[in-house]
Amino acid sequence: MMLMTAMNEVDLRRIDLNLLVALEVLLDERHVTNSANRLNLSQPAMSRTLARLRDTFGDQLLVRVTNGYELTARAEGLISPLDETLVQVRRTFSKPDFDPATATGEFKICTLGYGEVVVIPTLMDIITNEAPNIEIVIVHRSIYSAEENLDEGADIVFGAMLPDCPKYCVIQQLFEDRFVCVMRKGHPLTKTELTLDKYLEYPHSIIHTGERPGSHVDSLLEEHGHVRRIVKRSPHWTSSMMSLANTDLLQTVPERLAKSVTFTGGLTIRDLPFELGPLKLAQMWHARSNNDPRHKWFRDKFFEAAKIVSSKD
Repeated sequence: MMLMTAMNEVDLRRIDLNLLVALEVLLDERHVTNSANRLNLSQPAMSRTLARLRDTFGDQLLVRVTNGYELTARAEGLISPLDETLVQVRRTFSKPDFDPATATGEFKICTLGYGEVVVIPTLMDIITNEAPNIEIVIVHRSIYSAEENLDEGADIVFGAMLPDCPKYCVIQQLFEDRFVCVMRKGHPLTKTELTLDKYLEYPHSIIHTGERPGSHVDSLLEEHGHVRRIVKRSPHWTSSMMSLANTDLLQTVPERLAKSVTFTGGLTIRDLPFELGPLKLAQMWHARSNNDPRHKWFRDKFFEAAKIVSSKD
């Protein structure tokens, strides 16, 4: 036969938990009047509180003796567990803090190559100075949906502003960039004006992420009855641009990224032969992290890094 020990469960709905604070003071002061003064209560109000505590615990708790009051055995036994309980309760209701200087752990940023090349270097300068024990993890944005990226554990998603976003996503616009055309140095178009006809004459390399075919460049061209010839698709911004060397391919990319790569990549930048709206860059995060001090500090640092980047125009 299995023997089972049953514990008496207390219905907390029938107990005024505010009494625990009064009990803590009574167990510490061991005096009704002194406890009343400490709690800013009148002596009669404190006596009524003690009566309620006695009823709740089924014990006198505090009894008169010749020189004042004395705790009962039951009251003595409550000192340690009550102290532990109130420490946990106060911790539960206290506002969590975050000290970057001593913090450890990691933050995950979901971004394409643009973010890693343009913003992350500045962010790393800030993070390593303020939070030397924090690790930054870059998660490749293999899917365009910010919703899915955040659900998979990213702290923030950095990239182009989305036309629509789930209600539980928070979006903060950071800065704008403009699109330019990149080609190898020595490309035939470096010696002539880059017209729309010339732009359409040469083959193109484009960025292709997830299930999102083409780009707004193609959409704009189609609106005016034009189609460019795409011969290469890649999910990688930087390596895709580097691969233009020794080819006549053109690639339309954000200017800040282009400047970062052409500095060492043997490439040259030309203005586009048509108007293309600005690229609006933003950071996105899950609403559940909105009031988390740790997360707020991190996205503030990302915002700071983005402002430094945009101020270099």
